Amino acid sequence: MQITRDNYSQYANMVQQMFGNKKNSNNPLAQCDYGNFALRFKPVDIQFTKPNWDNIMTKRDKSAMSEEEFEAAIKELAQKEFATGKRDDAAYRKLCMQHGETVSPDRKAIYESSMRKTGGKMNAACMFWDNNGNKTLSYNPESRNWKAISTEEEFARARVFTSIYNDELARLKKEYGENAKGTVSYHQIQSDLAAGTKAPSSGSTLDIQI
Repeated sequence: MQITRDNYSQYANMVQQMFGNKKNSNNPLAQCDYGNFALRFKPVDIQFTKPNWDNIMTKRDKSAMSEEEFEAAIKELAQKEFATGKRDDAAYRKLCMQHGETVSPDRKAIYESSMRKTGGKMNAACMFWDNNGNKTLSYNPESRNWKAISTEEEFARARVFTSIYNDELARLKKEYGENAKGTVSYHQIQSDLAAGTKAPSSGSTLDIQI
């Protein structure tokens, strides 16, 4: 069951019924109202797992790469996946996250600011807003999972990532053929790229180092 702003009270009642108890106003879960902005600083005593900022998009002190390095890394990822014929989900998620964080809000600072106001307890809304009232981060007390609520800037950034990635895959398919995926080595792709960008002069040999 997915918890939403509209069904949170229903979920709380269901939990109480499962344990054969009537709804108790002193029960921390019953005091929560998911996504209720008015409860953003009301502390409740529910147990929660602290966010792991290694897995949540947030503003960083320094970008992982320059724009040129990001573009090269995205293309390299597409090339490696084309060579193996398999999607590297972990590498894709990590690179996409690093790329997107260049425009991310400081979710960590927003979370810590809220926690100071609630005395280190989860707020009754199970959600965190920035100073402009924009949702940035939410916590699901059922699954104990955190979710970064994407901004328009992050969506736009993700489209840039996808465009570079898909364009490189399309180039590889055009160069090697639709059925070449998983049959052309990454070394071969790099060699062909080097040969295409560094044409040897007359009477010389091309020295390629991988």
